[in-house]
Order: sequence, then structure tokens, then C-alpha cells
Amino acid sequence: MLVAMGFWEKAQAANDTLFLPSRHRTLPILATVTPIANYPTKLRIFRTLASRYWQVRCFLRGRTYTQSLKTTNKQAAISEAKHFFHIKSAELYGEHIAVREASVPLFKDVVPATLAQQQARVDRDDLTSLSLSIFRSRIHNYILPFFGHMALAKINYQHLTDFVALLTKRGQSTTSIQQNLVATRKVFNYAHGLNLIASLPKFPTITIKQHPRGSFTVAEYWSLVRLSRQRVGQRIPTEFTVNSRRGELNLDQYAVISQDLSWMIRFMINSFMRPSDIKFLQHKHVTVVRAKHIYLRLNLPETKKHDKPIVTLQPAVHVYERLLARQISQGHGQPDDYVFLPKQTNRELVLETYRWQFNFILDQARIGRNVANCWRRLNFDHLCRLNLDQGLLLV
Repeated sequence: MLVAMGFWEKAQAANDTLFLPSRHRTLPILATVTPIANYPTKLRIFRTLASRYWQVRCFLRGRTYTQSLKTTNKQAAISEAKHFFHIKSAELYGEHIAVREASVPLFKDVVPATLAQQQARVDRDDLTSLSLSIFRSRIHNYILPFFGHMALAKINYQHLTDFVALLTKRGQSTTSIQQNLVATRKVFNYAHGLNLIASLPKFPTITIKQHPRGSFTVAEYWSLVRLSRQRVGQRIPTEFTVNSRRGELNLDQYAVISQDLSWMIRFMINSFMRPSDIKFLQHKHVTVVRAKHIYLRLNLPETKKHDKPIVTLQPAVHVYERLLARQISQGHGQPDDYVFLPKQTNRELVLETYRWQFNFILDQARIGRNVANCWRRLNFDHLCRLNLDQGLLLV
């Protein structure tokens, strides 16, 4: 009897949800509510049953603001939520910057309005969204923690020198330190424009240490091409991939030398492309031109404010046509297919998998990484210029 009663009680508990009022489909799914690290707890992202996209919610100036982030990727949603927070803060607080009666304005008071000003530059295509993201990161990671609570008018050369010393102690390069000073100056420029300070403080002078990119000799280039052909299908030892084998990057199927690698090396030599453009290049971006001169015209998507066509050397035509023919035989080669590693749908992993392969080929060719100084970026720019100087056309 007791056993039967116990069973009935469990059955009732299991059915309780059938009789409870259901949550409205626009309310947050509790299991998805996520606060943003290092941001106010009032800033959160969440999912609802009414949309496949992540939403952001934040309480500012006495009311709650909610907006769709237009992405199903959680990491992208977190990034967009931070962007939403900064823009909304600038909209609500930026217009109310004024000299306080009891005190002077602080450095942190001008930051939201400065970010709003930079966002306006992005809106009119005067600045890239990537540049704004980097600027915002420098402001919140380095500049605000140091200057945030200082009175604007009291910040002087000594404070800026101390800031440089702190960044140096943290191991930042001279280039990074200079870029942080440039970001700091933008805040002061905006404050000066609002007449919050009478003049800008003197900034320390930073001597930039140049680190020119390395290059390959012609002999090294041929060695890389030859070995990349010979090692097709060979598995890459774990030592070349271990630093990236975490989470989504732990893909054993790509830890082998692909047939695309040798094509990629030769294509880059003759096309002058940036390594980061490889992952975006699709067949619809490539046009074969046969006129007085034979070349490829590459109409890549805009990257780093560069949206002009790229004209290649003639050997790039041969490389591309051979690569296209092989891909067509494998069921690829359509206009929307990618030129390199078309099977890899996550394009953020393309450079990573090529880096694994390239590091291994460098080791097999016995080319020192410090001598080449370009294995991390797959940088062939210097070799391209060397080829042009020597009048060489490399296939």
C-alpha cells in the first residue's frame, strides 16, 4: 500500500507541469540567461521561445532596454551585447556631460560620449567596426582602470608617463603602448572639444621598435612547394597542433597535409593576397582575364577598408585553373564554393588548419622559424616583392 502511494505521489509530481501555467514564449528561458563577465550584472543575454536569436537586456536610467542580437552564436551574442551596452550608455549619458558644480569632470565621464562619437564615424564609413572594437577594448581593458577616477584637468605628463611604465611592466610592445596613448588622446580631444579642459596634456614620446616581416629565398620557396606536394595525406604530428587542440579546434580530420596547401602557397606568391583573405575567397570573386595580358582579377569582400580589385601575375591563372578543375571533379567549384578548403564550413578554422600544415612543412624543409619569421602569418609578401625585383614568375 505504501509503495503504491509513493508511486502515486511521484506520478503526481511528474504531472504537475501539465497543470501549471506555461511561461509566455517571449519570456527568457531561465537556463539560457547569461551575465556578461566584467560588466554590470544588469547586462545579460538570453534566449526565448519566440525567436532563434539571442536577446540582450540591460537596466539603465530607470528602465529596461531589450534588443535582439540577430545571431544564434553565443560568443557572437556576448560581443554584440557589450557593443549594445556601450552604445546605449553613450546615448543615455553622453549628452549630459557637464562640469559639476561641486567637482570637476572625471576621465570616465567622457568615455561613453567618445565611444558614441567613434560609432558615428563607423556609421558614415569613416571608421571600420573592427577599429572601433579594438578602440573599445583598449579603453575598457587598460585606459579606464588607470585614468577612470582621475579628474580630467588634473591628468598631466607624469600620469601619462606612469601609464606607459605600467604597460611596459605588463610586457606590452612599443607599438601597443603607442596605440593605447592614441586611444587616450582621443578621449582628451573630445573633452577639449566640449570645453571640459582648457588644453591637452603633453604625451610621452614612444620610440617604435620595428620588427620587419621575414621572407623566403627562392630556393626555400621551391623546397616548400616540393615538400607540400610530397607530403599530401601525411598526418601532422601532435606537437604542431597541440596548442590549438581545444574545443572546436580539436578536429583530427584536418590534421593532415591537404592537397590544397601547395596550391595555396603558389597562389599567394602570385596574387599578393593577405593571408587573412584566404578564408573569404570564393570562386565568384575570381575572374580570368585573357587580353593583352593574362591575369586574374580578384574582387574580394572588403577587408581592412580595402575594397579594390587585386590583379595577379600570370602564373596565378595556371594555378587557379588547375585547382578549379580538381575541385569540379570532386563536386565543388560552384560560384559560392570557397577556393581553398571548400569542405571546411567554419571559415574561422581555415587559417588555423593551414598553420598546422605550414609549420610541419617548414620543419620538414629545415627552414628555421626565426629566419623565416613568417610562419605564424603565412606571410609571403616579401618573397613576392623579391620575385618581382628579380623578374621571376614562379609556378
